[in-house]
Amino acid sequence: MTISRRARCVSIAAVFAAILPPSLEAQGQLPPIASRDTVTIVAREEFAAGGLKRSLLGDNYRDLWTAPIRVPVLDLRTFAGGLTPLEEGGGAQTRNLRFRRSDGAEYVFRPVVKQSSGSVSKVFDNTIVQDIFRDQASASHPGATVVAPAMLAAVGVLHPVPRLVVMPDDPLLGEFRKNFAGLLGTIEDYPADSTAGQKFGGALEIIDTEELLDRINKSPGDQVDARNLLTARMVDMLLGDNDRHPDQWRWARLTEGPSARWVPIPRDRDKVFISYEGLVLDVARRAVPSLVEFGSEHSNPSALFDNAIEFDRRLLAGLDRGVWDSVAASVVTRVSDAVINTAIRSMPLGYVALSGGLTDTIKARRATLPAVATRHYENLWATTDIHATDEADVTSVVRAADGSVTVRIQSGNDRPWFTRRFTAGETSGIRIYLHGGDDRASVTGTAGRSIPVTIIGGNGTNTILDSSIVGGSANPTKLRDAGTVTDVKYARDKAAEEASETAAMNQSFNRRPWVAAYGTLIPPQRDRGTSVSPVIGVRTGHGLGIVPKVGLARYTYGFRKVPYSSMVKAELEYSTAIRGFEIGLEGDKRFESCSFHALAEANVSQIKVGEFRGFGNDTPDLRGEFYDVGQTQWLFRPAAGLSFAPEAEFSIGPIIRYTSTDSVNNFISGNRPYGFSSFGQAGLQAKLDYDSRSIVGGAGGRGMEVGGDSDPTLWGKAEFSGAAYPAVWDAESAYQEISGVASSYLTLPVFTRPVLALRAGGKKIFGEFPYFDAAFIGGSSSLRSEHRQRFAGDASLFGTTELRIPLVKFPFILPLNIGALGFVDVGRVYLDGESPGDWNTGAGAGFWVGVVDPGTNVNVLFTNNSDRRVLVNLGFAF
Repeated sequence: MTISRRARCVSIAAVFAAILPPSLEAQGQLPPIASRDTVTIVAREEFAAGGLKRSLLGDNYRDLWTAPIRVPVLDLRTFAGGLTPLEEGGGAQTRNLRFRRSDGAEYVFRPVVKQSSGSVSKVFDNTIVQDIFRDQASASHPGATVVAPAMLAAVGVLHPVPRLVVMPDDPLLGEFRKNFAGLLGTIEDYPADSTAGQKFGGALEIIDTEELLDRINKSPGDQVDARNLLTARMVDMLLGDNDRHPDQWRWARLTEGPSARWVPIPRDRDKVFISYEGLVLDVARRAVPSLVEFGSEHSNPSALFDNAIEFDRRLLAGLDRGVWDSVAASVVTRVSDAVINTAIRSMPLGYVALSGGLTDTIKARRATLPAVATRHYENLWATTDIHATDEADVTSVVRAADGSVTVRIQSGNDRPWFTRRFTAGETSGIRIYLHGGDDRASVTGTAGRSIPVTIIGGNGTNTILDSSIVGGSANPTKLRDAGTVTDVKYARDKAAEEASETAAMNQSFNRRPWVAAYGTLIPPQRDRGTSVSPVIGVRTGHGLGIVPKVGLARYTYGFRKVPYSSMVKAELEYSTAIRGFEIGLEGDKRFESCSFHALAEANVSQIKVGEFRGFGNDTPDLRGEFYDVGQTQWLFRPAAGLSFAPEAEFSIGPIIRYTSTDSVNNFISGNRPYGFSSFGQAGLQAKLDYDSRSIVGGAGGRGMEVGGDSDPTLWGKAEFSGAAYPAVWDAESAYQEISGVASSYLTLPVFTRPVLALRAGGKKIFGEFPYFDAAFIGGSSSLRSEHRQRFAGDASLFGTTELRIPLVKFPFILPLNIGALGFVDVGRVYLDGESPGDWNTGAGAGFWVGVVDPGTNVNVLFTNNSDRRVLVNLGFAF
């Protein structure tokens, strides 16, 4: 939209706002709270904090939480004709109490203080993490719940009207008296579809969001008043409310007839003005953008509405930019200075006095609301999903010469229930899901350039035709599930629901079928946008010292590309003992509904081989810098990959390596084994990796307890590799190598559920090979009481048995866990079939101290090696 056009929209909206009343009134007017008693109360004294705590965890709204306010005590016998407690409800953070009056109408009491620790894992109970989560309830404004109604009324959005009260210590509360008596909270109408009395707002019918979703999936006869919902969403932006997920709404049908639409009823506004402040939260916000801060400048709407993005995409899909501009202009006009002042004055006087700058902040946000609304619009429709219903729908897609695409959906010969024109500057892709029913879809029109369109049929007999032409090419539209289809699966993702019911419900609004991956069907995955995540780690090892790792991984996501469309990762490691580095680059490209993918890795490393004492199983344990190796190795390996299960991966491709050994005046320079100095080689390498720990999840990924309390749990990991190098470049003759290592973990169903960890592996080389490709044993990968490359040969065998016994878990600053472990390592190498001497062994026992995850363990082991009595390392060896 041009500036002049937008200005006209604002002007027109201002005129209409002046002459027309809001389309909806706040029908949920509460009866007056005529209480015989009022009390002075402090919302939460525990939120008081000194300078250091405020610097770290924020000022937030601590001054308001600790300020005394005067509020009425709710009279259960007289309010609304008398209230009877009905049931306790709410989610992880908030418990509420529902009441019913004599005519069947319902009310709900919501305590002001939220139990923020409810959203943190129980593993953090009684730790500083739980304390921080509890303290962050101070980021909520204790009086903000009563601010929203004045603004919602001004813009014509149906809503309940909460009032701050104190719940009495009254026998009428019955079984709920213990949990609710004396609490500061709000009382408001509960928009329920009660059978008796007048329904909330004069509605003919009221449903919850889950019922709404079920209805709009089944039939086009159920439509949402999208413009009114967008109006409510604009108020959410203005108020900085980051908790407007799908379950925070109910829906009212106010009129009869085919044109009647479901009107939104926003409720539970306890996150208005939410503001996470302080140094700790500034850092956390980089990882969790939804930890927004309230100020004159708006937060990114994608962060503010993180738990409602798919909800918005689905229900606002029919509104184009012109409607968004018009609604934003209307909200700016209707939420006048007088409305803002009225809203602020609805709070208790004690809060009003401490919220002096709040009025100016809201006005500043109002001034930039149209720009922020445009940003949200552009975020939502960069890639657009359009959903038909389970009835027999008819979809028409028309490509225009200007590059725009118009989509219409109707049932039979009825007028279209969905119509929207998309422009190339706003939308980079359109996906139309037809879902159930015998659907018809057609794509027509000619254009030089046009928005990519994908049509997905769904179950039923689908007739999908593409006669469009783009850039001279016919049939450019991607058509999926055409013809008679019966195997499209829709099902709840139970794992996602267990992780977060709120997030799972939001995702359910993007009604995508399960996707083909790993030879089966899996729940739909993220399919748009990009993400960047840090790579941070640390490992230790005999001869390596401490090896910290840092890096970045960037992921892009696409239609039915699992688990992503592409991945690029860069990592840097440094060994304190070798004083060398390793830089790695890795790339992965995935394809639609395909288990095959393209891989590439490249790295340069100075820590692959750090020492060399010659070949043989009886090599003397000679130490000192004389046996150190200064080496740099470059590697490049493109490959074709096959992901035949989430936990299994096969890849094969060429490998190119160049190794430079620059050690002088030491053992290796005197012996000059094959491969010394510089050595270039090229060959073919295949790998097979299996790791069921990624399926088990949790601590199982670190080799500790998973599963139930009474059953043994077995999981494992295996890595196999084979390579062949012909006589090219510096290789004088061809050679081949195979190697493998397998680990299993058995959780024993006794006492603290100890884990028996077993590992076995080996390597065999055929032909003459460079020294750095030798079958080494030593270090944490095989024989931990020895150096990494303690023994070298053309073949190796090794094995480990380790028992890990958790002893105690207790809260400290963080949740600590302490355990005992004992191990036995055995291994030997062969050269030309000979392996003089006995098996090389190492044994020991010790303890670990860890925080949360076993990967953070500090292990202290006492071994039978007289030269290395004590080993200290991080994490388990395998």
